[in-house]
Amino acid sequence: MVKIIDWNSEDYWIGIHLRNKLLKTSSGKEWITELPVDEKHDIHMAVMMDGAVVGTLLLSKKSQTVAQIKQVAIDDNYHGIGLGKKLLEFAEKVAELMKFQTIILTGRKQAWGFYDRFGYQSSGCEYEEGLVSLKRFEKRLQTQKNTEKFRINKPIQLKEMETNG
Repeated sequence: MVKIIDWNSEDYWIGIHLRNKLLKTSSGKEWITELPVDEKHDIHMAVMMDGAVVGTLLLSKKSQTVAQIKQVAIDDNYHGIGLGKKLLEFAEKVAELMKFQTIILTGRKQAWGFYDRFGYQSSGCEYEEGLVSLKRFEKRLQTQKNTEKFRINKPIQLKEMETNG
């Protein structure tokens, strides 16, 4: 299950621990030890398995139309079972509901293929930060504002075709 969690909650701090263990250590950066006040207005999401936080993601407003996905971390014991996909899809849906038109993110080299598969386009060159290789990605969302320019006023329903063969 993916859910929105409160900043400075117990689940938030479990997410901080995951970020420290999986992101900060591998990049050679200092661990977060004090409450990140700059994250107070971000939307914090967590993947829950058996009542425990096993993944985290932050959605941050950059402008009226742009949101940024940051600090994506899935516990190593839960890789390969689709939790990253669920977390990303949930974040995109929240961004759409908030009327953002574009999501940007900075992805580590090992996640580039993952972001490619979900329609994110590379929008920059590879660069090094700390001990990791990074690249910027972005994706346009199908918000109401985007569909208005095509004059789509209601959802299109697809029906299965009957065939004679």
